[in-house]
Amino acid sequence: MKKLNYIWIEFYHFLGEFAIMACPSQPVQGTPPCSSEHCGGVQNNINNICKAQGWPVGNPVFTTEPQHPDGCYCCCSCLALGTPVAAPEGVRPIEAFQIGDQVLAAGKDLQWDSKYVEFSQGTGVGSKNTFSIFVQFGQESLIVTSDHLFLMPDKTLKRADRLSNLDSLVRQDGSTVSVSSVHIGDFYGGFHHIATSTEQPDQDLSGHLIITNGIVSADYAAQLFLRNGEEDVAGLTPDQDSLPIVGTPEHVEFYGDQPELLLGTAIKNSGVVSMLADVMPSTPAFVPASQTRIDIPDNACSFLSDDDAEAIKAAGTFRSFTDPSGQQWAEYLSTQFAAFYPNIQYLVDWADNTVNAYAYVQNGQRYVTLKGGLLRLSFIEVEGIALVLAHETAHHVGGSPTFPGGLTCEGQSDFFGANVVMRKVWFGPYYITVMNRAIPQMQAFLGGTAGGGTPCSHPPGPCRISTYQAALAAQPKPACAA
Repeated sequence: MKKLNYIWIEFYHFLGEFAIMACPSQPVQGTPPCSSEHCGGVQNNINNICKAQGWPVGNPVFTTEPQHPDGCYCCCSCLALGTPVAAPEGVRPIEAFQIGDQVLAAGKDLQWDSKYVEFSQGTGVGSKNTFSIFVQFGQESLIVTSDHLFLMPDKTLKRADRLSNLDSLVRQDGSTVSVSSVHIGDFYGGFHHIATSTEQPDQDLSGHLIITNGIVSADYAAQLFLRNGEEDVAGLTPDQDSLPIVGTPEHVEFYGDQPELLLGTAIKNSGVVSMLADVMPSTPAFVPASQTRIDIPDNACSFLSDDDAEAIKAAGTFRSFTDPSGQQWAEYLSTQFAAFYPNIQYLVDWADNTVNAYAYVQNGQRYVTLKGGLLRLSFIEVEGIALVLAHETAHHVGGSPTFPGGLTCEGQSDFFGANVVMRKVWFGPYYITVMNRAIPQMQAFLGGTAGGGTPCSHPPGPCRISTYQAALAAQPKPACAA
């Protein structure tokens, strides 16, 4: 298995920035986002909830408002501790600003003036924040969340996760600096954010552009309103949603591979950067997605045959790489399953586009790994992922018949996973609720799959659906899955 390589950033030299993470722009399981006005008004308490729960930037927090009495969501959000922000008296770290302090702010004309900070609030240190963007420009760098907005030379705003080495960023005086490389990954650290007001900005973004490590960025208020789709606030870079996302194969195909962040690299104004394997960071650290991919052994059992996985990948529709829904569902479920099966290590390999999940034994340790391509499928939600995890868990605990290496065969894993594992993980009637939601998702997923064609390999898709239905009804395993 590939080791995880962490880029450590010396905390008191760290000059990165976090803005607002990519909270889902589409409804989460039918729940819409709350209005910008509501989220802005309750953001202090939202972030207190996030801090108490240890949730990362961008995690949805479900609540209600008058126009959404059945529920809506706001998101955890903040800026990185240590971010250098320009004030009239000089540069100060973001967490030093309090309500009533002054900050340098401007509109698109870049006429800088003092503005009072009307919003300043932070969360704790040490949380894991996915989909973070590491931007290198000249000899400097910033770390930002994926939907952080940079002012571009044409006076539009561009999301960080759509940047490339063909872009330039704007400095305080209006001059530009070329982006040398851009990476996506996880960031471990503390957060804070400020805004000059919580009102909707005007078209010129008057007073809502600030200076972060010398680069012009949008403040919290502009981020909040634009994130919620209110694009009349100011112009975004045209066709932004169609641009490839940093770290995806489409981005690599269009722009080429980005220079690696190498062991021992020193980046001016961003502290000392080094690499350390397999240790959870205790100081701020950036983990490139390219270093988190997990190698699967050849003898692993998979949820899909290779041919079926490739067919689904070619024909399927997928949520965005930076939509956190699938990853958060998978990480929650991994914790849930691990509580009942502590001898199995559950891993989420979000960066890998493979549409599959695997069970295997390596160096005496039992593993289940979910790949990002499967988690991003548009028709798979939390219940479907749970059934996939149950199948992979059953490879370890489902009994005979087995492969030569001792893992349970595919048809038996389908049945034991749905019949036993799911009942163990989901208490009482919740089992029925989850299964009733999971099976239609599996029909969309597996309906056209051919299977492997040998006694121990994957049954055809219709047989697998019949197996799940038989388990739900407490019926015997169908003969096609024997």
